[in-house]
Amino acid sequence: MFNLQRFLAPLRRKPLTPYEQALRALARGEYGDALQRLDALLEEETLAGEERAAALNKRGVALIGLQRRDEAKQAFEAALDVRPRYAPALVNIGNLHLEAGETEAAVARYQAAIAADDRYGPAHHNLAVAYKRLGRTEDSVRELRRAGKLLH
Repeated sequence: MFNLQRFLAPLRRKPLTPYEQALRALARGEYGDALQRLDALLEEETLAGEERAAALNKRGVALIGLQRRDEAKQAFEAALDVRPRYAPALVNIGNLHLEAGETEAAVARYQAAIAADDRYGPAHHNLAVAYKRLGRTEDSVRELRRAGKLLH
């Protein structure tokens, strides 16, 4: 006899992990929900290394969405305490500098992110933006081209 449940079983999606649920909340702009999910995830002692750095970095992103920039910077720095060359956290700190008008400090962070991971497209893109603000058009174009190759 035909069993519909058994037939459909391979098509069912796996439940989202707590981290994936937090990312989904971030994507929807539900920053408070994302923050709660990330905080719960970070309480787990088993979370270590790159996973912990990623969760801390995303916690900072949620805090930015909640307009809590000082706490966000602390979260990004905590990610760097776990993984000192974690490009996404370096870029996010650079973004905070850029928003504050500290363009040279932003450039330094973006360059550090590129030194850590030359294939991280957002670092090249944001460095291009910073270079443009400094009037370094040729450098800006070079970085935009590199970002375009990596992001597409």
